[in-house]
Amino acid sequence: MTELSPIRVLAVSLCAGLAFAAFGGAAQTSEDFTVADPGAPGTPDELRAFSFVRQNELVRAREAAEAVLRANPDSYVGHFVLGWAHHYAEANFPMALFHENEALRLFEAQNGSEPRPGGAWPWQWHARLLREISGIHGDLENYEERLGYIERYNEFYQPKIVAERAWPLMKMRRFDAARAAAREGIGSGDPFQMEVGLNALCAVEFEAGDDQASYAACRAALEYARQTNGTPNAVDLTNFAEASRSLFKLDEAERILLEATEATPAWYGNPWLELGELYTRGARFPEALSALEKVPAYRAARPPHVRDADRNESRRALAAFFLVVGEAQAALEITEKALVMPDRRAHNSRDPAQDRAVIALLDRRARRVVAERAQEAAVAAPWYMRLRSFGDATLLRFEGWLSGRQAVRLLADDERLVGTFRVGMSSAAIVPPWLVGELADVAGPGVVDVAADRAQAGDERAGASAYYDAFRCEAAVARGDEARAIELAERAIAALGPGDALLGARVEALRAKAMREEHGTAVAMPAFEAAVQRDPGVFRRLEIALPVRIESGGGEIAEAIVDALERSPRLVEDDAGFILRVRGDATRGEVCLMGASQTVLDCGTATPAPSDSPDELAGKVVQAFHDVAFAPRIDLSQADINSLDGSTRTSRDPLESLRGR
Repeated sequence: MTELSPIRVLAVSLCAGLAFAAFGGAAQTSEDFTVADPGAPGTPDELRAFSFVRQNELVRAREAAEAVLRANPDSYVGHFVLGWAHHYAEANFPMALFHENEALRLFEAQNGSEPRPGGAWPWQWHARLLREISGIHGDLENYEERLGYIERYNEFYQPKIVAERAWPLMKMRRFDAARAAAREGIGSGDPFQMEVGLNALCAVEFEAGDDQASYAACRAALEYARQTNGTPNAVDLTNFAEASRSLFKLDEAERILLEATEATPAWYGNPWLELGELYTRGARFPEALSALEKVPAYRAARPPHVRDADRNESRRALAAFFLVVGEAQAALEITEKALVMPDRRAHNSRDPAQDRAVIALLDRRARRVVAERAQEAAVAAPWYMRLRSFGDATLLRFEGWLSGRQAVRLLADDERLVGTFRVGMSSAAIVPPWLVGELADVAGPGVVDVAADRAQAGDERAGASAYYDAFRCEAAVARGDEARAIELAERAIAALGPGDALLGARVEALRAKAMREEHGTAVAMPAFEAAVQRDPGVFRRLEIALPVRIESGGGEIAEAIVDALERSPRLVEDDAGFILRVRGDATRGEVCLMGASQTVLDCGTATPAPSDSPDELAGKVVQAFHDVAFAPRIDLSQADINSLDGSTRTSRDPLESLRGR
């Protein structure tokens, strides 16, 4: 869940002149900011610097404030404006806090620490400072301090900050107090407090693990926004979409997220990012690509201080997408950065360790897939190059093992581990369902069985049992209990919806593997074909070999191709398996994978260069076959990859550093 983000403005008020906040979508005219507050104390230069804040010209505000402080280092107005510029223009929260603290110290040294009765000025500066320092502490995830400054503000000023207390209380896991604060805001009758309270209650119930209550609260927040504003903001929409996902209402989540893309961009959350993850989960890869391409522009539309608030969320979504569409090297370049550059989580309700554990699991699998690809590429090479490829792959798998151990350490807490299996709930809100099964290899099948049992014991959601069956199937395969794996897989496949196509394909592939071990290849072939049709890349990700019967037309080129195919880690020879038809001559080589009904599933072809030897042509043909036979049905070009990380943009983009470009 995402916090409703106030657009902080300084309004002219003849009565009090206090700072107030309005939610996303509220607009101010330029005339609101062109004059100083009536009666505001300060030198002309100080008030000029502050006028730039009011006009949201923060570069000019910083320059003017720096000039003020050079002339008078004790100017609390100068420090206030400079801190504001550091906060909202540069996202330098520690420096912003330093200047605002200095402004408060200087103000109270000159005026005292308690407002004098009946005096409007200069105490508006004091009120603004308390609100701003509270906000910075929130951005820095200093929740006790944020609450402390809220209470100090409420001691002296009206209207009181009520509902805003709910979010830091929730982050501190004080759910009862957070609910009380949210409900106080809802009951206040003040539209602003009601909106904050409704949004906060939606997140509090989600984090507390009551998905039905969260769904109702998020719906109430969205309905209130529709009734009062006409057009709901993106945060209310994306929060309700997350509540819908938690109850497996994936169609509803998609509809709401599409609506959110039409709303004014929010400070926190990104509907295009969430759509990209939803489409990836459903193996709707062209739609996922289209959604993820829109993420950078949406982020660029935010104020500067929040553009990087979900940097790692973007990395995680991109890494998952690249991994499942066969671009494991691109995924690896992203996960390497994401592991060492965590997000700020102040305005998102999720557990930071959950994010890092998911990235570690993605990194592990990306390294193993890159290792598989390296060995596939070397099957037609001379023995010494195959040996080198084996060494490179071994190193990659060891690095993947290290990433797996990191995931285990992050999930070592029993509550966090068990929560990872509760798909869609707060403890697993960003965990792709198709990735959870990795824990059977990483943590062990026994751990998965126990954790899944404990997770399901407290999960009464309709439809949840299919996910637990899928995870237990992974554990059964890992410990060699094929009969149990088949039973669990068949139950899961029957119950999983199309929105979980990747998980369904994974379970289908595991079922095929278990059936081959238990009953033989001929019995398993329908399951193998179903998995190939759903997601052929799953066999590479799971490191499962397809059973094949190689048929060759003969000749030197064809025999070189056959020799290479026999060394492929993706294939195992079996007379009852798929037919692999090989053709080759001096002008062209071809490998076609055929199903039981002689239907051509995929073909890899290549033509030789004038100087190619038979082995070199064989290498090209086999590589082409691997590229098409074990990749999803999407043509992802390098231009597409570049567009996702913003590298084709001419201006600085929040995603431009994802892959080191």
